[in-house]
Amino acid sequence: MVWCCFSAYSQDIHFSQFYETPSLLNPALTGATNNLRASLQYRSQWGSVTVPYKTIAASFEMKLNQSNWEGQGSNANQVQKKFVQGLAGGISFFSDRAGDGNMGLTQVTLSVAEQVPLDDKNSLSVGLQGSLVQRSIDYSKLIWPNQYNGTGYNTNINPGEDLSSSDFIYGDYVGGLLWTYGKGEMYMTANDEVKANAGISFYHLGKVRENYFSNKSEILNTRFVIHGGMVFGVKNSTLDIAPSFLLNFQGPAKEIIFGSLFKYNLREDSKFTGNIKSAFVSIGGYYRNNDAIIPTFLLEMGQYAFGISYDLNVSGLKTASNYRGGVEIMLRFVGSSSYLYQNKTRF
Repeated sequence: MVWCCFSAYSQDIHFSQFYETPSLLNPALTGATNNLRASLQYRSQWGSVTVPYKTIAASFEMKLNQSNWEGQGSNANQVQKKFVQGLAGGISFFSDRAGDGNMGLTQVTLSVAEQVPLDDKNSLSVGLQGSLVQRSIDYSKLIWPNQYNGTGYNTNINPGEDLSSSDFIYGDYVGGLLWTYGKGEMYMTANDEVKANAGISFYHLGKVRENYFSNKSEILNTRFVIHGGMVFGVKNSTLDIAPSFLLNFQGPAKEIIFGSLFKYNLREDSKFTGNIKSAFVSIGGYYRNNDAIIPTFLLEMGQYAFGISYDLNVSGLKTASNYRGGVEIMLRFVGSSSYLYQNKTRF
């Protein structure tokens, strides 16, 4: 009931499958769940109302551990050594285009995180992120009230607006903390798995300035993010339940999403040959407060995953949108990094 007191608006780009874009949640998530992870996402929104808002994201991250060989005489014994304890790195790319004026954002982000085990079940991560951001707009596609000549719009009439800057570049910085917990394993005969995480992050640290006009700049509000999720197995079954939530606060704008996926184990990994890979299917939904209901489907086949969701608009805009918000598609690959265990013989 407390959550329902907030309104759902956002200034930064966002995805409904928010758990698939760790660099938009918390840099401390870098390398926190997999040795190596790569993903692609595409989102198209408000096509039923205006020119669609389109967002594309691509990311790659991996843990930066390493091992080598120590030579003893004519024999070599393997000794695993961590290059840097718990360090992980990642790179992300975002492209966003919005509205008639094709207002755009292009962003390249580098993330680094240090993961420190607290015990055999708990760990703490701290992450930092730096981005290079380009903002742009196409003024030639915009029309202004004073360009109306009585019968129609004449784009040759000078609108009298300050259109001196159509693009600019700035740096952006983020910091975050993450707690993770895990125990048990998911098997059809036991399924006692419990995993959880919770974190907080701060985007736009310092005074990040945006400036479309030569004589005026605007400081971008810091975005505070609180997020969490868990996966727990229903014992002696093939079902996992995965609830999660996201709270975004940026100046007067607030966004709250919460919901759950129900994950079914279709097939386990083969324990001896490794030729048969696990398969899971997840269905569920999320609710973005005062904005959308989000049915979601996720298929995981071994190291690969495909997800799709759709925003059913339930805000005051539903009269114009006819409940149609936008579709979002995700592709993901996870695996072991070939750089984790580089074997070297030294004599």
